Amino acid sequence: MSRVFIVIAELSAAMAAIKETAGLAKVINDAKTDAEIKAATSEIQGRLITLQMECFSLGDVIRLRDEEIMHLKAKVAEYEDFCSQTEGYILEQVDSGSFVYSKKELVSGREISVNLCPLCYSKGIKSILHPFPVGKSSRFHKSRCLQCENKFLMDKNPDFETPKSLNQLGRELNGDTWLGR
Repeated sequence: MSRVFIVIAELSAAMAAIKETAGLAKVINDAKTDAEIKAATSEIQGRLITLQMECFSLGDVIRLRDEEIMHLKAKVAEYEDFCSQTEGYILEQVDSGSFVYSKKELVSGREISVNLCPLCYSKGIKSILHPFPVGKSSRFHKSRCLQCENKFLMDKNPDFETPKSLNQLGRELNGDTWLGR
């Protein structure tokens, strides 16, 4: 908003200089002696130089305003693009308790959940979480964001097997004589 006031101030100063210069032109027209004409002409030249500098300054203010408008238009376009890319995604809590943005998508004829990284989403970046393989010892499936490298525990692993206790391992290795000596 302060740039608007600067533009208005610069414009007012330029208009005042034009008005004063027009008044000096009348003085030249009404002048009787050569000295009066030279003094008024010199004054007009000074005012015109001032007016020219104020016009240059006004041009700089307008150029800066135009640059700011272009920057803001680019930000709006970027935001609108992100909104169109992420339309339909909702924040959901997965089995592990983590939160991800999720949307059901039709891929190769079947419906799957596409999950987005919440950290990247908050920064205006659409980054799909990519699952990576887990073994039977992992309670949850895991995914990671390729953009920020965050890892997420996701839904329960149906193949999860509770790890064996030391007693169970000992019995299996030594038969049933492990602690029964």
